[in-house]
Amino acid sequence: MKNVIAENIVNATITASSENPDYLFSVALIDSRLSRVGRTLSDSAQWVKFSFAAAVDVDTVGIFGNNFTSGATVKIQANATDVWTSPSIDTALTYTKNNRKSTEQGRDVGVWSHQFTSTESYRYWRIYVDDAANPDTYIEMGFVFLDESTDFPGMAVNQTFPRQSTSETTFSTSGQAYGLKRLQYNGVTASFPSITQDQRETYDTFFDKVDLVTPYMMLVWESSLDKQRPIYVINTNLPEWPRVEGAGGILWRANMEVREVF
Repeated sequence: MKNVIAENIVNATITASSENPDYLFSVALIDSRLSRVGRTLSDSAQWVKFSFAAAVDVDTVGIFGNNFTSGATVKIQANATDVWTSPSIDTALTYTKNNRKSTEQGRDVGVWSHQFTSTESYRYWRIYVDDAANPDTYIEMGFVFLDESTDFPGMAVNQTFPRQSTSETTFSTSGQAYGLKRLQYNGVTASFPSITQDQRETYDTFFDKVDLVTPYMMLVWESSLDKQRPIYVINTNLPEWPRVEGAGGILWRANMEVREVF
């Protein structure tokens, strides 16, 4: 499992190739609500740039709340200088379909992500999108991760992925059902049976940062995104850290529960 907190974006100067003045990227991309989006004025050869005071470390990229079609060309670019004729990094992102959003919008939409094999450090980063067949005629993004990840150890093979709903149903005295259909969202429950003391201290730092309120990016199986797409989640509990009996040295175990947010 790989978890990513958005820590770099809040320190970036955000600019774009074009921008709808009512949907600014510099506002939307520092707001954790995916409903707050930035939009371009075109859907062809568009980019959103993140400029930093100094180089920042990145090993995972994720784009949530976007309207890109599955046929779009989406790339992460990076360079030591603000020159883009031949950037040092120019890498295509992987598309993972979001079945729920695709059903709602009547076309394929999803999460775009990339995991570098080793941490990359650059001062300037760009997301490039060419999606000329997009029926919206613009490019939209809700949240972006350009950060290092916290890698969790092996999970017990008892993960659950509950699908939950905020819908409500009432029943009449004669048995008829009357429903109000609302939002469906996904959850993940996982357990970690063997955690070292050093790992526990790393994960405590992670939980200190996100607590129960800060959304982050979860890749349950980072090498098998076709099995479970990256999801945008918050914790619904914090670990209790029971000690593992009979193990050499000090070992711990923990349970983790999250829910998807938007």
